[in-house]
Amino acid sequence: MDAELEANIQQALPSALKMALYAAKKQHLEMLKFTIEGLDSLCNNAAFLKDLEDQEHLQQLDETAKEFAVLETQLRRYKAQLEKMEPLVESGCLDQSNIDKLLKDALVEPRVNASKHDFYKKFCDRAGIEFAVDGDEDVFIQESESTKSTICPVTQMEMEDPLRNPTCGHTYSKKGIQAHLQRSKKCPVAGCPQQLSFDKLERDVEMEVIIDRSRHNSEQQRSQAAAARDQDDEEEEEYVVE
Repeated sequence: MDAELEANIQQALPSALKMALYAAKKQHLEMLKFTIEGLDSLCNNAAFLKDLEDQEHLQQLDETAKEFAVLETQLRRYKAQLEKMEPLVESGCLDQSNIDKLLKDALVEPRVNASKHDFYKKFCDRAGIEFAVDGDEDVFIQESESTKSTICPVTQMEMEDPLRNPTCGHTYSKKGIQAHLQRSKKCPVAGCPQQLSFDKLERDVEMEVIIDRSRHNSEQQRSQAAAARDQDDEEEEEYVVE
């Protein structure tokens, strides 16, 4: 009976490991999205406190921004360990010693130079904090972030379910790139020579946050415009002569 149970476990183990790996990759993306959203909120608060010249609370946010930089680095390492694990799972060569080593490597707290991390640079930009950098490094990062378009290169509309090609870094709508791949395997961005494979595309959680922020800002602007129109209408009614 024990031998039969052991055989059943060994037979089911590859499928179970694949499911666990899929769940871990999905969890990583959700954690990364929460981290990016948290940093985004932190930067908004920093901009507000900068206008109030509240240095005490800005310093507290500065420490939190450094912690976000460490967290993002940990998530990046966690992803790298999952990528190392994937071929072992697919080939059926993953054993307990592999798992223990990968987990140990993933849980080591990284040493991070915050001044070189994109998260901290973004925070400093919003908080009005200046620090020394090499050359035009911070300028490049600010420009690349500010010019990141939410428009899909295939549909020419705002992206939905954005997917990123890790080879070239370009992002597309899920439906748009699926339709494009039926006609061509080349990246649809003008001038990009990279080939595409749908299975290799990754969920772009950073773009999801950018799109959510853009939609929130647009909705807020519409609400403010509607409130201003209502106020103008009320003021006009007050001055109507009977």
